[in-house]
Amino acid sequence: MTALLNAEFRKVLGLRYWWVLGIAPVVVGLFTGALTLPLARQVEDIVGEGFASTVAAAIGIALALALVFLFAAVFGAVNGGTEFQHRTVVTTFLTTRGRDGVVAAKYATAAAFGLLYCVVVEIAAVLTVLMFAGGDGGTSTGSDLGQLAAVLATGVLCAVLWALIGSGLGLLTGSTVGSVLAISAWVPFGELIVSLILHGLGLGTVADLLPVQLTWYTIVGVIDIPEAGDMAVRWPAAPLALIGWALLVCSLGWWRVRSRDLA
Repeated sequence: MTALLNAEFRKVLGLRYWWVLGIAPVVVGLFTGALTLPLARQVEDIVGEGFASTVAAAIGIALALALVFLFAAVFGAVNGGTEFQHRTVVTTFLTTRGRDGVVAAKYATAAAFGLLYCVVVEIAAVLTVLMFAGGDGGTSTGSDLGQLAAVLATGVLCAVLWALIGSGLGLLTGSTVGSVLAISAWVPFGELIVSLILHGLGLGTVADLLPVQLTWYTIVGVIDIPEAGDMAVRWPAAPLALIGWALLVCSLGWWRVRSRDLA
């Protein structure tokens, strides 16, 4: 298994897409971290004292994480589907004992890079938050900092899950282009359209269990804001349901690889 993981990492590091996909989330993380606290101070001038700047920063970082999840899923899809699209997977399977180990190595690699993307973006965002906090950085309470830490930890979990979802989809379809297009359409637009249709049909409960919505519930659920109490899916149901989506897609990808005729 170690040899398979080493081979998978070498394949990824030998190409440019792994770091190209990480540029946009890092840039957004830097800008988000720089803007959240100044915006929080402006809001504080309007609504009065007591507006928690660190909580505002947590919300801003959560928004930056949304792009991390998208690019983590895209990375997983590219990593999962590339070998099938270029037919190099046949050689990979012929040089290993079975297909299961190859699939496991691809999932592990996708999860590792999803985690890496998230950690890098979070470090960039937090550093810029601290940089622009100025003299107000010491006014944050332990509770506020705890919420920020919870957002960061939850973001890592979601990034790993979305990388696995993308990888499972790539293995399921065997197409890099198709998987990337599906993810790029579903995350920003597709799920919203489906959700509106489901709500119109009186199936709002089903819409709340879609993966993007569950990700939002998972992240916002750890932030102490009034809207959190009105969420349809709360902790720990939201992250558990998102884990269920990842397991489902990964299982389908594994099944498709096991049953696909590569001749």
